[in-house]
Amino acid sequence: MRKLVLAITFLVLPFQAGAGERCGGIGYRGVEDSFCLKCHRECPSIHPIFNVKVKETKCLKVPSTFPLRDSYLACTTCHDMTSSRKYFLRATKPLVYRTDFCFECHVKECYRKFNPHKTIISEKLSKKEKLKACAYCHGVGAKEEAYLACVGCHTETPHAGAIEHLRAKRKDVEKLTKGVKEIVDIESMKEVKPKLKLEELKRRKPKMYLVKGRIECITCHNPHPQIAVKSGLPSKEVMEVARRDFEFKLEKLQMDAKRFKFNDKQVSLMSRDLRSGKLCKVCHPIKSLR
Repeated sequence: MRKLVLAITFLVLPFQAGAGERCGGIGYRGVEDSFCLKCHRECPSIHPIFNVKVKETKCLKVPSTFPLRDSYLACTTCHDMTSSRKYFLRATKPLVYRTDFCFECHVKECYRKFNPHKTIISEKLSKKEKLKACAYCHGVGAKEEAYLACVGCHTETPHAGAIEHLRAKRKDVEKLTKGVKEIVDIESMKEVKPKLKLEELKRRKPKMYLVKGRIECITCHNPHPQIAVKSGLPSKEVMEVARRDFEFKLEKLQMDAKRFKFNDKQVSLMSRDLRSGKLCKVCHPIKSLR
């Protein structure tokens, strides 16, 4: 019991007032870090520290309140034991998300996630830049697998019907879609024939693809904004069913519901309109949907 009390005291004390003086000595100013490694010999830092020389670039600008040691990073560049923030972090603004602290030095605009859907519709980009966007999903020479092209970014998809459709057996899918003219079965991404010219893409008619007889993301979703369908909201009754299905899937997959938000707004990048069951009716007979 005594050891437990001592352990708790040791953990709590540094986070109380005066921690700087207790660890760094009387008169500690928050910029000396020679004492840090006396306790933190193998600091589990998410950022390299030792022998890291900082050179300012358009994507890296260290605030004047983050002290460097002869242009090198030090423990006290990011931490100040006189700070009342968690982990004694220095900050020039409130820290809501973990990355808020990263963007104290790293310019946020340089780390924005690349969105190939938006890139391919930009008329200002060069042919080389548009090709980069096409290759991002299709792969060089259109060698990327259709499913992998999507899940590389969209890693978690707890939306209505996702699990049932993606796990549907090939024989059941082929039986259900046999003779449906609006569905095209492809073997590889090459058959989608990605084009660079915007005019050619606009002339295409949106299609629903099966990949080797299986349902994949591109069966219901069209990743090309120029020809994709923007679907309005279904009726309140349908939205309520979709909401319950969404919550059920999160529970079934043991996912934290707080990480996801049910989409109750307009849906874009679809192969067909969701209203009146137009998308569903392509594969499913109307009687089976009642």
